[in-house]
Parts: sequence; structure tokens; C-alpha cells
Amino acid sequence: MARSRKNDLVVLPTARAKYGVVLLSHGSPDPRARLANDLLSRRVGHRLNAAVSLASLDHETARLDGAVAHLQENGIDDVIVVPLLLNVAYHATSDVPAATTRVKISYPGIKLRVARPVGADPILLKGLDSVLKASGFRPNTETGVVLASAGSGFESARARHAALALEWRSHGWGGSAVAFASGPGPRVADAVNTLRESSFEPLERILVTPFVIAPGVLSQRIAKEAREVGAIPVTSTLHSTDAAVDVVCRRVEAALLEDPKPSVKLSR
Repeated sequence: MARSRKNDLVVLPTARAKYGVVLLSHGSPDPRARLANDLLSRRVGHRLNAAVSLASLDHETARLDGAVAHLQENGIDDVIVVPLLLNVAYHATSDVPAATTRVKISYPGIKLRVARPVGADPILLKGLDSVLKASGFRPNTETGVVLASAGSGFESARARHAALALEWRSHGWGGSAVAFASGPGPRVADAVNTLRESSFEPLERILVTPFVIAPGVLSQRIAKEAREVGAIPVTSTLHSTDAAVDVVCRRVEAALLEDPKPSVKLSR
């Protein structure tokens, strides 16, 4: 325990983390994505009192084995991997298991558990609302919203995002639609036109919001497509929202409850 001479305040030492978390993203060549995920990791670590490291499946040099090695060097041998994937598709069902299997072989002394991907969790709709609020927009019947997803060839993943977009309207928006940046449509232009044609009353504005964790090439592409059809692009992403932190922490806690370690205590 240390005492600050200037203000005579007692400063208690931070409790040592008893387990580690790896936030495993798809990866991006845009440096802003790394900074955004770093902010998310710091907030998750503070909430859970866990040591948090970042890794990616693609684009970046920080791989899962490197993140696990870093945690092991700091005395952490109990690790939960949380895939920061909003689509439960090929990356989640193939790449993540392959990467974790390789790490388990290379680091037999590490207890490695894989949490469920973040996925299309309804809690993230609150995150999208907070992103729009920060941009000056609140739910009202004269505003339509487009949930612009990365897209996937997996029909089940696309259906989850379409259902999430439909649910978003119940938050008080005048209309909602889904768009996909890759794979089968609808594209942003299709979603915007659908809202314009299907609304009983003309919408004053249509907001196109990227349903992605961190900014980068994808969010820029979505914004460009929104501008081309006269919609309002929202460039902020979910990484800074309380909702994103909540969902990641829930995934970690669920993994711990499914396969607990006696030394780990969950805290809110």
C-alpha cells in the first residue's frame, strides 16, 4: 500500500488478475481498428479484473499464439478467448477452432477456453442507439435506420442480422432495414430505397450505421455507399459503447460458469 504525500491519499494496489482474456478479431489493415479494440480491451479488463490481450485472425501480426504467450509470460495460465465476430459464420465455425487447436498443442500448460462469439446479440442494439445519440440522433418516427453488416454467405448469419434490424424498429425508429457489404444483398442502396418506398409517412432522414466492432475499411465503404444514395452515414462503431463491453463480459462469464476454475471469482 502506498501513500501520496501531495494529497495524503491512500492508494490501494490493484488486485492481480487471476485469468486472461484474448479478444480475437477478424483483423484490419486500418490502424484505427487496433486502437478501437485496444480501448475495448482496457474496459473489459477493468470490468472483470482480468489480463486482456488482443489477437486477430487476419491482416495483423498479432496472432492468437502470440497473445497467449504474452499472457503466459505474465503468469497467466487460464485463458478465455472471445471471438469479436458479429457473424457466426465461416470464421467462427472454422478459423477460430483451427487457431485454438494449434494453440492448445503449442501451449499444453495453458487452460484455454473459447467463449461464444459476440454475434448478433440484441444488447448491441442499445450500442447502436448510443452511437446514434452521440452523433445527435435519437429514436423518432421520422427517422429510418439501416443496420449495415459485413455480410456473409451463411444464410443463418444473414437471417440473424435481418432479425436484429427488424427488432431495432421497436426502439422507436420510423423504420429499419438490414444491408450487407458483401455476399448476397441487399446492399446499402437497396435497404435505403426499401425504407423510402415502404414507409407510410415519408421519412425525413435515413441513417446508415455500420454494425461492426471497430472502424476501418468496412465502415468507410458503408459510409461511402450511404452518401451515394443520399442517406446519412454514421461512422462511429460499437467499440466504445457500454453494450459492447457488456456482451464481451457476458461471454467471458458464461465460459467461466460452464467450465469453472476454483481460483476464479466472477464480479460485476
